[in-house]
Amino acid sequence: MLLVDRETMQNIDSYAINEIKIPSLCLVERAALSVMENINLDIRHSFALIVSCGNNGADGLALARNLLALSKDCDIYIIGNKNKASKDFIINYNACKNLTKNIYSIETIEDMNFLRKNLDRVNTIVDGIFGTGLNRPVSGIYANIIDLINEKNIYTISIDLPSGFDANGENNYGTYVDSDLIVCMQILKKGLYEDNYFKDKTVVCDIGLPQIAIEKFINI
Repeated sequence: MLLVDRETMQNIDSYAINEIKIPSLCLVERAALSVMENINLDIRHSFALIVSCGNNGADGLALARNLLALSKDCDIYIIGNKNKASKDFIINYNACKNLTKNIYSIETIEDMNFLRKNLDRVNTIVDGIFGTGLNRPVSGIYANIIDLINEKNIYTISIDLPSGFDANGENNYGTYVDSDLIVCMQILKKGLYEDNYFKDKTVVCDIGLPQIAIEKFINI
């Protein structure tokens, strides 16, 4: 079984995007569609997509856009500074704004109370806060929202990794999402493989990273 740590995965992504010139937006779209393929849309009609402003959040917004295109009920909650958002995040954010008014920034205690109340109206949470790149303790509003997700005990899908979980399986970053399903992109992360609780909840999906990029950093 092929495994990858944080640094190697980042190198593969960077090589595919910067050297092979695969548009990062294409990888985001493939990631979003991979998640959607693993959702039972016959029973999951109402979604809270909780995202930050990086690439993991871009995947979440691309998923929201595709769910909204199917007329699914989606509330989008954004954590962080949109002025510092990734390009792919902004592209999908602008599209989502044209599809729904239910987009909310979570910044204050009042916002947190609003989120706490609104989560009770959905049957599915999508976690797009942190991905493989996380390498520091989770604190502040990010930790509070992760704890809230766990408190609600609503069926939760995490994109690539449970937010707050160390891709390398070496560190405790304080708190992480207790996911029901993890849709891991392209290669299984070392930390997930070594954690039996999450390993059994993980599916790995091909998002179009070329074999040449993978073989440059991993001996297969």
